[in-house]
Amino acid sequence: MSLVNIFKNRCPNCKKGYVFINNNLFSFMRLTEMNQKCPNCNYNFFPENGFYWGAMFVSYGLASLEGMLVIFACVLYGNELFDYANLLIIIAFMIILFPFNFRLSRIIWLYIFGNKTK
Repeated sequence: MSLVNIFKNRCPNCKKGYVFINNNLFSFMRLTEMNQKCPNCNYNFFPENGFYWGAMFVSYGLASLEGMLVIFACVLYGNELFDYANLLIIIAFMIILFPFNFRLSRIIWLYIFGNKTK
């Protein structure tokens, strides 16, 4: 599994086609629109119904890690650990990073559990 290909939104089979129609992981435009199959190698991105339900757990892990990093940065900046300003900052970061987490978690799930045959 190559982290570069995951962040580039590449197909786990051929590493050339794109998983999402819009290639920008941070974009709100066409957020959930995935290709059904890889345009390059015809790899099926939807192996079964409900395949991406497990990606919720990956997204939760990403959001938790990002929240811990933000709270750590707030404490280093000089805020108290339990401060309402920290909570607002974390909520703002979660909203900003939502499209990134949504797409990245689906791509990671596909790379880990996707069928490696065409």
